[in-house]
Amino acid sequence: MKQIAVIGSGIIGTSWAVVFARAGCQVRLYDGEAAQRERAAAGLQEAVQSSSALLREGDGVADVLARVRQETSLEAALAGADYVQEAISEQLPAKRELFAAMDAQLPAHVILASSSSTYGVSRFADDLPGRARCLVVHPMTPPHLMPVVEIAPAPWTDAEVTRQAFEFMGELGQVPVRINKEISGFVLNRLQGALLAEMFQVIADGVISARDADLLLSQGLGLRWATVGPLEGVDLNAPGGIADYLGRYGHIFNGMAAEKGLPAPVDEALTARLDAEMRASLALDGLARKRNWRDLAVVQVRQAMQPLYGEKP
Repeated sequence: MKQIAVIGSGIIGTSWAVVFARAGCQVRLYDGEAAQRERAAAGLQEAVQSSSALLREGDGVADVLARVRQETSLEAALAGADYVQEAISEQLPAKRELFAAMDAQLPAHVILASSSSTYGVSRFADDLPGRARCLVVHPMTPPHLMPVVEIAPAPWTDAEVTRQAFEFMGELGQVPVRINKEISGFVLNRLQGALLAEMFQVIADGVISARDADLLLSQGLGLRWATVGPLEGVDLNAPGGIADYLGRYGHIFNGMAAEKGLPAPVDEALTARLDAEMRASLALDGLARKRNWRDLAVVQVRQAMQPLYGEKP
């Protein structure tokens, strides 16, 4: 996929444009608001400049910016596109209208991807003749800095479209993850939302200050999670891996759920599933080696961040 149309030039749209252009694609960027198109030019310049350390060898800021062209009509932006990334506001009627227009104009092979962080594609493309080429490709903000991206097809999305989108994101340098079922907010925002909801509660209850709650993440869990995910983290925190950890500490999570009147999340079935998935990717005899890797990685993250702490606004 060499020519990309990005529809919507706000924070997400301009950031997506950088992702595609940085990988060598030609990008046509369109926004219906003239004022936003003017702001997008400055946004592109700033995004590429500030992330210049991530450019491909031999590329400069000017090279990347030259691959992005702003268009003044949807038709011009879509002409010749191999792939479309929608990044307009989270308004269902607007998304429905846009996807209908794109489906009518573009050849059947062109993938139509939405950046929606809330709605599954079933909510706005279910009645289109070409709905099988539509899916959600939801980034973390901003995608030119945060590589993870959720690939969320509808039940009727063509499996080959999903495969191509997944593969394409990998080629761009993004890190795609598959969402198997449509769910409001997908998974990234649900995980973030659960953490924030708990933080809001303990702050409101006077348990901790906002500053100290943030420090628990930025100087604690965040340092660990910069190197391994939460499940990988607990897998390393007991001699027998995640099954051992949940056998020792699973009651803590069940107790917290009970406080909220929720069912116990940790049971034998979940423990067995998590143990099987973790052991499929790393045998128990590899845990010590991975712990050593994590420790070295955390040290390097702390060393890299140390000079920046004094500049933090």
